[in-house]
Amino acid sequence: PGSTSTHTVACVDERNCTYAYSAGNNESDPHFSIFDLRRLDRPREVDRRPRKEGLQSFVSPTAGHKWNFDAAGIGTHTGWGGASMWNVDKPTKPRLLTTTGAAGRGENPKFKGWNDFILHNAFRPNAEAFKARSKPSLDNGNILLVTEEDYEQTDCTQAGSFQTWWVKRLDGKKKNAIKPLDKVEISDLGTFPLPVGAFCSSHWFDYRPGGLVATGFYGGGTQILDVRDPRDIRTYAHSVWGLSEVWDAMWVPVYKNRRATSARTNVVYSIDLVRGLDVYAVDVPGDGRGALPPPSASDPTVRERISASAVPTGLVGGAFLLALALAALRRRRVHHAV
Repeated sequence: PGSTSTHTVACVDERNCTYAYSAGNNESDPHFSIFDLRRLDRPREVDRRPRKEGLQSFVSPTAGHKWNFDAAGIGTHTGWGGASMWNVDKPTKPRLLTTTGAAGRGENPKFKGWNDFILHNAFRPNAEAFKARSKPSLDNGNILLVTEEDYEQTDCTQAGSFQTWWVKRLDGKKKNAIKPLDKVEISDLGTFPLPVGAFCSSHWFDYRPGGLVATGFYGGGTQILDVRDPRDIRTYAHSVWGLSEVWDAMWVPVYKNRRATSARTNVVYSIDLVRGLDVYAVDVPGDGRGALPPPSASDPTVRERISASAVPTGLVGGAFLLALALAALRRRRVHHAV
């Protein structure tokens, strides 16, 4: 067992998992562990500063919940203290590059509500295309997508948000080079009924190349978000059932020779602790089936426009006839996802 919290454990390289990092402890003891898995019959906790009395784990300024490692070899650690980014070229000697600073810790009054509990998990699209000091853009690889979870909040209008942050530099010379851009809570995403006295925070999410994010909002259902303009997150589609608790939503990969590729289909799996597994087909940009155009600053009503694109294609563990009836109902309600 590790000497720090293993609430989550992530491989530095998913294709060759020889090292893994633990979630780490909370803000009162912000240590995390590195596990050497080169010998699966004898895994060990790494310690670059051994002490006779035991292992000395590593310290992160953002405390711990989740590590996400991107295609450029950078690890992002999210937790109570916000987000920090690390060079992990040498997995046993990670080097801190920068953090979200006071805004990520919820200490900056200007960014009140950006971290009321933890930054939960993160992803940086097009990481290999990173351009330091360039304008915030998915194409420039400098956008960090982040979930802020706040499951202690049962008022859906104040629940945890989905966020975008601007990574301005990664040279290790500026401690707080990750800047806030935009955030949306479930109450920003539509006029659908929300549960009272229940969780509506954002949680696990998955990014589809091109700019759509599928994410679970607990009682706020499955949400498809448009982050093509990271300074203005917009709703794209949603599926809200009333009695549900969506923990995660993920795009189904495109497979080639029975191996998953980095491409994604238009199908979303939604993991719901109440309903089970829902499967949705989404009209994605470019498929010719009515997808929304890219966001435009000249269209002030686009935030209120809910796409009819999240159509349930199957209900695992549910009745087939009920699925057909719901799908038919969904098709008739052109401007609202189920």
